[in-house]
Amino acid sequence: MSRPTKQRKLNNTIAVIADGQTEKWYLERVKVHYPCDALKSTKIEPQLPQKKQISELVGMAKAKVEEGYPKVILLVDFDEVLSNVEEFRKFQSFYQEYHKDNHDKWMNSLLLIVNNPCLEYWYLLHFNSTGKFYNCYNELEVDLRKKLSNYTKDEKYYCGNPDIYMRLGGDEGLSAARDNTKPFLPFDIQTCKERGVSEMSRIFDYFDTL
Repeated sequence: MSRPTKQRKLNNTIAVIADGQTEKWYLERVKVHYPCDALKSTKIEPQLPQKKQISELVGMAKAKVEEGYPKVILLVDFDEVLSNVEEFRKFQSFYQEYHKDNHDKWMNSLLLIVNNPCLEYWYLLHFNSTGKFYNCYNELEVDLRKKLSNYTKDEKYYCGNPDIYMRLGGDEGLSAARDNTKPFLPFDIQTCKERGVSEMSRIFDYFDTL
């Protein structure tokens, strides 16, 4: 009897598995500003893994689906995946399985999002279209600070006044970022070795259909 009760409690709850707090703070501010009733009525529960290994991330996502979450969003920063041959191989195998029509049933509840090298690539797309490749955040930071000179990865910057959503241009900035993802979506995973990528627009596409 406990499982149906828990299922009812999770009906409007989405688990978001991400590498760190920045994703959590960003999505919290998006929920405040983005004009989508489905998103505003959804409770987002960030899940922060102890490690960033693909096997743990996938296992955590599957466990959340099995717990009864109707949707699980898995955000993967690709910088660490690309720096490890074995991790890249594991992710490539999982990514191919995820995009198969006959994939495992639990994956129907999974929304997999790749950012290469990290979430901040999505922020760059709010200001201009780019396919520039960065090995890591430290390389990207040089260009990011041309747009957000005082950018810091802390809660005050993300959730203060103005918050991260408004710093990125509000609704107009988000619209530009979504348009700027179109040239490389959907993408071949191999292109991540030579260009930047963000699939964050797919989160908004998902909520817009609810």
